[in-house]
Amino acid sequence: MKINIFLTIISLLLASLLGYLAFNMAENDENAILGGLVSGLCFVSTLIPIIGLQYDTTRLGVNIRIMSGLFFIAFLISHYSYAGWGINMPYYLIVNGVFFLIYLVIFYKMGNINKV
Repeated sequence: MKINIFLTIISLLLASLLGYLAFNMAENDENAILGGLVSGLCFVSTLIPIIGLQYDTTRLGVNIRIMSGLFFIAFLISHYSYAGWGINMPYYLIVNGVFFLIYLVIFYKMGNINKV
């Protein structure tokens, strides 16, 4: 895997804007800042593999991009529904934490594959 610096910066900026949108949606909630930071972290972790990385083999790259895209959509739905309906912190952290850890495990396993 190689990092493309320009595309990584673009994905960081995009994730920051999406996290700020989640913060603004949950503005009246007392946990809005934490929700914005957590959503920004989740968006960064999925957008960098989609946009900012170049992979050794095209098959592995396609598989990682599709998996990251699916988790990105799941994070979008989860974070914006919690932000729109009010952040109940224990449920928010448990649901998004489980999504995030499952994503990291799958990404780690796929990154260690030498032959696809």
